[in-house]
Amino acid sequence: RLDDRGLLRVEGPEGWVGAYSPDSRRVRVDRFLAKREKRVWVKKVKYDVRKSFADSRLRVKGRFVKKEDETLMRELMSLT
Repeated sequence: RLDDRGLLRVEGPEGWVGAYSPDSRRVRVDRFLAKREKRVWVKKVKYDVRKSFADSRLRVKGRFVKKEDETLMRELMSLT
């Protein structure tokens, strides 16, 4: 039942897509499109305090630096 590319072949009547009838596929595609329209692409800040604290923390390659290392890094950066 595998084709030459190693994919499972599903034989169905004319007009079917894989194992789905045209009506069944339409229902699945409509559900996918409806869910896609509901997706939230804009990031919302829930807690302003946490955001301001995170913005004030020192980061190296996007990761927070430990407090004791942060003071050392700030001292080194102030010397240059």
